[in-house]
Amino acid sequence: MTFKAKIKANASINSLYRKLKYGYYKYLMSDKRHVQNVFKKRYNYDLNLNNPKTFTEKINYLKLYYANDEKAILAGDKIGLHAFLKQKQLANLAVPMVALADSVKDIQWTELPNQFVIKKSNASKMNLIVRDLAQLSVDELKQILKKWEKQVFGLATAEPHYEKMQSRFIIEKYIPNIERDWKIFFCNGEPYMLEAYLWEKQEKLVGHRKTVYITADLNGKVLQIDADEQMAQPIQTSGLKFIDLPPQFEQMIDYGRILAEDFPFVRVDFFVNDGQLFLGELTFTPAAGLDNYSEEIEQWLGEKISLPHEKRRAAGSSIQRS
Repeated sequence: MTFKAKIKANASINSLYRKLKYGYYKYLMSDKRHVQNVFKKRYNYDLNLNNPKTFTEKINYLKLYYANDEKAILAGDKIGLHAFLKQKQLANLAVPMVALADSVKDIQWTELPNQFVIKKSNASKMNLIVRDLAQLSVDELKQILKKWEKQVFGLATAEPHYEKMQSRFIIEKYIPNIERDWKIFFCNGEPYMLEAYLWEKQEKLVGHRKTVYITADLNGKVLQIDADEQMAQPIQTSGLKFIDLPPQFEQMIDYGRILAEDFPFVRVDFFVNDGQLFLGELTFTPAAGLDNYSEEIEQWLGEKISLPHEKRRAAGSSIQRS
């Protein structure tokens, strides 16, 4: 057993380790240095925050920008997203909310339906998909949620905007038979690329199902295909050149423009159930800005994002010329 594994195996030591780690990143290391360190560890070269060029470099720049962007902090939170949709007059896209809870102890289990989904509001992949509560142990569910409650999501990946959100739990209606998500990349309010997530059919209690990730342009032309390892039922994508876009795709684009208009970059995530369109979430730093896109995608999509300081510089140049 490794030293790190031994720490995780001991609850009290693990708790102390998390507190020390949080204190180190919170008080001894700046967000800027943290972002640069995480980036270099992943890509093995220094991140130039003064002149980022590629898509990934610009997403890492935006980690720092969004930490002080009130709209991103509101819309990136799973509870705040409902308020953001109301502001945009798009509340019809929201997954119906069942209940809210400030902490695990506030969840009224006896008042919940037999099927629902619990999510930590300021995190990713911290989801409990409950298809039959009567067959599960509530005490075991509580233990999972208490563990999540103690975790500061985004700490290890240098995503400080998550810490600006209040840590709560949202309980939403369970929506079955979601076979794929449609995630559209908007740069300065305009769509340029999409990712279709093809899920394994068998749902998990905790987190996301294993997935095939198909990156495509807005006409469905496949640009890149990736997949999680050890899928129980592999999805055949060999030789795939185009993917069929859903009938609601133009509607996704129209709604996405409204939702993305306030941000330099945001990924707008949709899914469809029985013909009805839902918004899954707004993602401001996909894969924590640590993904693995081709060099062509990195350069092309990076050019489409105008960062706030670049827009100010361009505006200043226009004033001087006039």
